This record gives sequence, C-alpha cells and structure tokens, in this order.
Amino acid sequence: MLGLIKKEEKIMRNLLLIFLVFFISSCSLKPKLNIPQTQYTSKEDNISLSKEWWKGFNDANLNTIVNQALKNNTDLRIAYVRMEQAAAQFGISLSDLFPKFDGSASGARAKTSINDPNNQTNRFIYGNDFTMGLGLSYEIDLWGKYRDSLGAARAALRASEFDYEAARLSLISNVVQLYFNLANAYEAMDILKQTLDAYTQTYGVKLMQYEVGTIGEYELEQSRAELQSVKAQYTSAIETKENYLKALKILVSSDFDDILYKEQDYTKFSAYALALPEGIGSEILLQRPDINAALKRLTQQNYLVGVARTAFLPSLSLTGLFGFESNDLDTLIKGGSKTWNIGGNFLMPIFHWGEIYQNVNLAKLSKDEAFLNYENTLRTAFGEIRLALVQRKTSMQNYENYKNLLQAQEKIYELASIRYENGSIPLIEYLDARRNLLSAKISFANANYAMANAIVEVIKAFGGGFEVDENLSKEIEEDSKTLDMSFRK
Repeated sequence: MLGLIKKEEKIMRNLLLIFLVFFISSCSLKPKLNIPQTQYTSKEDNISLSKEWWKGFNDANLNTIVNQALKNNTDLRIAYVRMEQAAAQFGISLSDLFPKFDGSASGARAKTSINDPNNQTNRFIYGNDFTMGLGLSYEIDLWGKYRDSLGAARAALRASEFDYEAARLSLISNVVQLYFNLANAYEAMDILKQTLDAYTQTYGVKLMQYEVGTIGEYELEQSRAELQSVKAQYTSAIETKENYLKALKILVSSDFDDILYKEQDYTKFSAYALALPEGIGSEILLQRPDINAALKRLTQQNYLVGVARTAFLPSLSLTGLFGFESNDLDTLIKGGSKTWNIGGNFLMPIFHWGEIYQNVNLAKLSKDEAFLNYENTLRTAFGEIRLALVQRKTSMQNYENYKNLLQAQEKIYELASIRYENGSIPLIEYLDARRNLLSAKISFANANYAMANAIVEVIKAFGGGFEVDENLSKEIEEDSKTLDMSFRK
C-alpha cells in the first residue's frame, strides 16, 4: 500500500513538472498592443473596385503598356524579392522552435611522448581515435523568445505582401497617369503644329503684301512675332512630350531601343466605364494596402519588444550526442563502440552595464516609431481621399467650363476672320482671336486629361480594388507569374 502511494506521488510530481514546463513555454513577454479605434464618418456604401480597374478606360494601348509594366518594372520585382526575403526570414524563425540535429565524424592519430606523466611504458605510444555520431542542440523557449520572433517574422511577411500590393497599385497608377499626360502632350503638339502651319501660311501672305506695299512693317512684324511665339510653344511641347515619354518607357519597357527611339501609340480619352466612389465608406481601412502594411509593422515591433525582454531572464539549453567511438576504424560501428552523452546549460544574466535595459528601450522606441508611422499613414490616406474626391468634382466642372470656353472662342474666331477679311478690324484683333482660340484648345485638352487623372487619383486613394484577404499570398504568387525573373537563370 505504501509503495502504491509513493508511486502515485511520483506520477503527480512528474505531471506537475510537465505542466510547469508547458506553462513556462507558453509565456510571452510582449506587451498588449492597444490600437485606438479609427473614428470617422462614412458618407456612402462601400463600392468594390476591380483590381483591373484600368480596363474601364476601354483603351487597348493602355492595357498593353500596363501589362508590360507588370512584367518588366524593376520596382515591382524588387518588392517581390523583398517579399521572398521576408518569407525566408519567417522560415528561419520557424526553425528556431525545433531542436537542431547535426551529423559529425572525425578521425585522429596521436603519438604520446615517453616523458608524458601518464606514460608508464618507457616507450612511445601510438593511438587512434575515430568518432561518428548525431549531435543535438536545443534551447528551450522558456519565455517565448522564439515564438515572439516567429510572430514578428510572420507580421513582417504579411507587411511585405501589403507592400507588394501597394507597389503594384502605385506602378499601375503612375503608368496610367503618365500615359494620359503623354497623350495630352501629343494632342498639344498636334494643336500647336496645326496652328504653326496656319501662322506660317499667314506670315507668308503678309510678307507678300508687305513687299507690294499693301501693309506696313508694323503689321508684318506683328505677324512674325505671333509665328515665333507659336514656334517656341511647339518646341516646348516637344520637350514636355519627351519628358513624359522617357518616364513612361522607364516604368514599362525592358528594350533599350524602345526606350531610346520609339514613340507611344495612344487613344484620346473620352470616358470611364466603371462606377466610382463619391464618398468614403466604412471599409476603407481594409482597402488600402499601405495602411495594412503599417499596422503589420507595428505588430512586428510589438513582438520584438517581447523578444528583447527575454534577455533579462535565464535561458536553458540542452545538448546531446549519440554515436560511436573506437580506436580502430574497423570496429567503429560495432556494438561495443556505442557512446552517448546528454547535458544542459543554464545561463542567467547578472550585470551587463545597462545593455539589456537599453536593448529593451530601443525595441520600445522602435515600436513607438512604428505607431507614429501607422498614425501618419492613416492621416495621409484620409487626406488623399479628400483631395481625390474634390479633384474629381472640380475636374468635371472645369471640363465643362473649358468646353464652353472653347465653343465661345471658336465662334469669336469665326466672326473675327470674317471682320478682318472685310477690313472691319485691324490685324491685331484678328491675331488676338486666333491666339485665344489656340489657348482654349490647349486648355480644353488639359481639362480633359486632368479629369482622366482625377479618376485615377480616386481609384488609387480607395485602394485600386485591393481588399484584405487570407488568400492574398496565393493571389500574389499567381500575379507574380507574369514578372520577368529571367535574370535568375
């Protein structure tokens, strides 16, 4: 009966020890992460945008260059590589939770001196030592250091996925806006070229009239000044077009001859076919990849505070070896050569001159920085949303304003032409009417493409179709198949 009681007590002690080990191993020293709730007034129901939103412009040329950018753009490929780096770091952190096993083998031959105190034979002794085995090393995660490191790595990986989505959205938005700016520049060049041809013809007529004495030098110089002014505007328009073309080619192309020499086909913007949000919805925080990336980086830094705190506490490491040892290679793996050992190492920090405290303080400060970055990202996002919605509204108003202005200037120029031909007005008034018509044409083209860019800004501000999804990793992996990673071969 006494033996049975002692046996039960031994079992209870073992169970208590096992429970204690599991309790300690489940500890985590990371602080509680308190994120203030974002308070704002939503104005309308949420509108889901397509991740292929640019196709709503119904422009085949635009679709082609966006696809090229998603394949060739260097910044997007860098974002993908960084995501792969974060995944590799996650794998490293995961491995720290498990014991490490290493195989080893060694062989040595030694000659013992006659004068060695342990040599009682009065002659040289020759000996061999062969070993082979499997070693084990494992640090018990008493305070959650490795699990918090894994949590930090998981948050960093998730943040890198959101960074990739943000880079993708930024790339597509920049490509679309540069395409529209380039199209606008091409149209401005066409308008100025037509005007330049007309001014050149007019100056030729005025020169003939001056030579025969019909007009004076003053009228001739007026006409020549207008011609030179349009020439200067046309030259500037060419430079503007080249700046947009250069920027677009860098984002899109991988062909150096394309970057150096080729122009870009375009289609004049007319309308956008898909519905756009006109006010902020309740799910905007889930639709912005930059906000979600900043939140995950805050989560990462919170985990790292817990990792830093574990340095105050003791650590326990286990080592072991199972293998064979023999003085003869032929008998190394025979039964009598088996050997093993197991041991533990307990380490307790005593005095580090403030090093551990400052490391913890540094981790807390990094968390503070991450929180402020998250807060700033939120403010920036809401500011961008406000500006994008206002620009969308004002661009539509300006489109109508400049459309009406162009119609009015066309009528004024038509009347001025008739009056000038009839001699009712001087040349200067006719030239003013033509100059104003040119300005109205360019202003209307600018307003048209400002409206197109405003659409892009709204889409970008609302996340470009991005939504937080547990399957995001798979979606990115599928999208990344179009990336040109041939440099790895």
